[in-house]
Amino acid sequence: MPRNEHYLQIAADRSMIQDLLGRYAFAIDYETGNPGLWASLFAEDGRFEIPIMKLVVEGRAALTQFAAGLHRTLPGLHHVMTNSYVDVDGDRAKGKCELNEFLLRPEAIYNNLQGWYEDDYVRDGERWCFGVRRVFFPRDSSRVTTSGPIGEYFRDYLAFCQQFRRE
Repeated sequence: MPRNEHYLQIAADRSMIQDLLGRYAFAIDYETGNPGLWASLFAEDGRFEIPIMKLVVEGRAALTQFAAGLHRTLPGLHHVMTNSYVDVDGDRAKGKCELNEFLLRPEAIYNNLQGWYEDDYVRDGERWCFGVRRVFFPRDSSRVTTSGPIGEYFRDYLAFCQQFRRE
């Protein structure tokens, strides 16, 4: 691909989307008093989904409610996203990245989830945001979040998520 204006625009878009991923992690992990910040990273009608749980959170109001519930039921959660790629197509893009999630508790730091995100991004004016963010993880990994000490810590979160289930 020649290094022309189009090439530079795609590079800038990818950089802005990478920035979005960082803002996502910091908003959900550390901005516990401001769940609307996490929701603002999504399009107005954006969605967060966990297909294996049949969880669908749609729209900024519901996304804000979801982030507040996550902060309340799983304090100390930390998201690490790596190995990302993005394919830009005008004002839309698709991407994937690996997800490792850790849970900080007084007795230990637990590695409670390994999986990946599949994202649809949309340009909203001068910024990129999530149109849809889906979380995937291997089926057998759900045992980690439902048993042992991690299962105990996740109990309230999983109960909270029931209101967002779609059959």
